[in-house]
Parts: sequence; C-alpha cells; structure tokens
Amino acid sequence: MTSINGNDFLPQFSSEQRFKEQPKDNELGKDDFLTLMITQLNNQNPLEPQQNAEFVAQLAQFSTVEGVTNLADNFDRLATSFGSSQALQASTLVGRSVTLANNQESQLIWGDLVQGVADVPVGANDLMLVIEDEAGQVVEQHALGNQLPGDLSFRWDGINIEVNGQLLDMSYDHLQVDEDGNVLPHPEGGYMFRVMANTGSANEALAVSVSKRVESVTLQDSEIVLNLLGGGTAKMTDVARINSL
Repeated sequence: MTSINGNDFLPQFSSEQRFKEQPKDNELGKDDFLTLMITQLNNQNPLEPQQNAEFVAQLAQFSTVEGVTNLADNFDRLATSFGSSQALQASTLVGRSVTLANNQESQLIWGDLVQGVADVPVGANDLMLVIEDEAGQVVEQHALGNQLPGDLSFRWDGINIEVNGQLLDMSYDHLQVDEDGNVLPHPEGGYMFRVMANTGSANEALAVSVSKRVESVTLQDSEIVLNLLGGGTAKMTDVARINSL
C-alpha cells in the first residue's frame, strides 16, 4: 500500500492540485455565443418577448462570429500547407548549387564549378575579375575590357574561367602540373570574387553574387534555413538563382 506520507498518495487530493490555478480563457467562441443566445431566449419575459429585429441582429452577429472562426481555421491550415510546401521545395536544393544575392565567397571543389554574376551599370568600363584565396592573396586577375550593361556571368573550375559563355584566353604558368604535364587546379577551399570597373569617377567594386552548395536544410522558427558548404547559412529569399550544375 502506498504510504500516506509519500508524494504519490492520492495526488488528485493534494493541496497543490486542489488550489492549482486553472488557465483562463477570455475568448468568446461561436459555441459560447450560441449558448448565451439560447439562454436569453429561454429566460425572456413572455409579456415582452424579444423583437424579431433584435433576434435577426443577434443571428447576424452569430454568423459573423462563426465566419471569423472558420476563416481563422482555414488560414491556419493554409499556413501549415504553405510551410510544408516550402520545406519540400527547399529539400530539393540539398546538394545543389545556388547563387546567393550579394555573396562574394564560395568553395572550390575539384571537378565542380563556381558560378557567379556581376551587375554591370551603364557607363562602366575596363572591367577586371579578381579572385583571392582564404588568406586574401590574389590568385587570379583578368582584364575583361568593356561589357554590356546588365548581368555579367562567369564560371570557374579552378583552372579555366568562362565569361558570358566564352573561355578567357589565359596563361597557365601560375598553376602547378602533375607528373604527366597536366595542369592542376588551384587548391580546394574558400575563395573571394570581385569584379572591379571604372565608373567614370572612380574604380569601384560591382555588386557580385556567387554560388554555394547546399549541404542541408533546417526549419528554425517556421523559417527555412539553408546550411551551406564551408559554413554559413542563407534564407530562401537570398537565393537569386538555382544552377543546373
């Protein structure tokens, strides 16, 4: 038999449970509203019954309460469905390359491509593509000349650079070669990309967006978060482009 002095003896009769404050609900739902209206009808003065206009007005109020409640329920279901749809869409990005708005850093992986886009304003000329390693040392620097205003796309595999679909004519003297004389790409790791241009008044950096690989997707506070290769996170709204490679 359970001890009377024990903490588990008839807990429903303990002082903590007897005097436990119950949660208060100050909201008037449609069921409460209907109960109040029926109670009012049952207790009205037979000699002074409720007027039809008053009863119709109360019915209209009940319909409004019910409509608002149903609307809130439908909105909650819609929000849940939308969140699930976003999570499903985000899950398809795992392992994919995405170009992130205003992101200048990416990870070079041998056999993979770093993709980027620069916003070239009207009047910009003498463009220069600069690539730096994690230590801030310039490893590639290429003159791109004058380019049309708009998006300037580039791709880099650690050896070759493609700008607007055209391979740059470049020397590979700065790169190492293996025993068979094959050119080796730059070491894997993080690299920073900048596109400089003469805008007439100064030589300044253009807005650049560079790709990163998505390693995983998490849900934080009902918001989709992309976990990126090499560290860092991004939101779905940061994705400017989903790359084919």
